[in-house]
Amino acid sequence: MYNRGMTARRNRFRYLILLLTAGVLFAQEPLTNEGIIKLVKSGMTEDLIINVINQQHGAYTFGANDLIALKEAGVSEKIISTMLAKGKSDAAAAPAAAPVSAAKPGVALQIAEQRTAVTKSGLFYKKGGEYFELLTEDVEWKTSGAMKNIASAGIIKKDLNGAIAGPSSRNFLANPMEIVISPPGGLNVNSFILLPMKPNNGMREFKVGPVNQKSGVARGAIPFGVEKVGENTFRMVLQTPLGPGEYGILAATPTDSTGTSKMYTFRILL
Repeated sequence: MYNRGMTARRNRFRYLILLLTAGVLFAQEPLTNEGIIKLVKSGMTEDLIINVINQQHGAYTFGANDLIALKEAGVSEKIISTMLAKGKSDAAAAPAAAPVSAAKPGVALQIAEQRTAVTKSGLFYKKGGEYFELLTEDVEWKTSGAMKNIASAGIIKKDLNGAIAGPSSRNFLANPMEIVISPPGGLNVNSFILLPMKPNNGMREFKVGPVNQKSGVARGAIPFGVEKVGENTFRMVLQTPLGPGEYGILAATPTDSTGTSKMYTFRILL
């Protein structure tokens, strides 16, 4: 009994030392993705790591490769969501940037325009003032004759079932998200359909049907508006933010010479 009591007190003492040491280290420098991975691998509980994230300044990165690396290292989605939320709150609390005119009039504005300009056709998402291309994936149609029932200008002739291989997109986005559409040749902004997808047996499945004459939205699709932000460039405007899950943007016509349907896919984490 005495030995068990001594062992318990020693374990609590070691745990306290670990927390104090972590607090000193974190106070000296902001937490990073690598720091979070180290905490997870050290055996700390999820709740404790989340508490540390909320109390310490963070310098996290949330690119697609960064998020994939976190998941592969065993970092839970709850921890990743806390990192995203903390990053937003830290950014909101940071001092406002000096006006452009306070430095060299016109120079900073030109740099900003160069960083945010979409210079080619496709779909892009905004991250940190820059635009990055959304990756596409091949659609596997489950309905026979699906390609013959897809016409131009966003018109679907009958109910169609399709799927994307793999349980998740490699494009990770967080709310508030911003997607810009620059339609390739032969398409216009009305050719794109936003669809929710449901994971099932290692696939992401979706359904899409003909356009409703009253709403102008294809059956099963998520309605969205657009704002013109440049030559043949439009920002997607949603009525409400998308919830966590898998999504795809389908072009209503084939996007390559082989007749293969492509879908721009992404996952909302928070």
